[in-house]
Amino acid sequence: MDKDIPLEQAPPSYNDTQPVHPNLNQTQPLIMVQPQPMLTLPNVLGNFPSTATCPSCGVRSKTNVEIEPNTKTHLIALLICALGGICCCCIPYMTDSCQSANHTCSSCGEYVGTYKN
Repeated sequence: MDKDIPLEQAPPSYNDTQPVHPNLNQTQPLIMVQPQPMLTLPNVLGNFPSTATCPSCGVRSKTNVEIEPNTKTHLIALLICALGGICCCCIPYMTDSCQSANHTCSSCGEYVGTYKN
């Protein structure tokens, strides 16, 4: 046997108190994550049913359209009547281009917007 290798070694000293987790007292960097803005498509309304987002229920679907006469319709009919076309004064009430289109949600029935010609 070799006599250079000591057979008995002293156990480690338990009096030395070393922290188990030396990095525990260090402050961690704060990482801020900003929420990404949601891309919402604008409501483009016309005379015909169009795809729009309802402000009430948030559903994006085709709208229901109701055509109604507006002030422009009445003024054009009055102008036609004043110019002597008494039998033609009902034409603005029959054409969609002289009236406004009210759009409502097909899911909940709430008002979405109005398209005025």
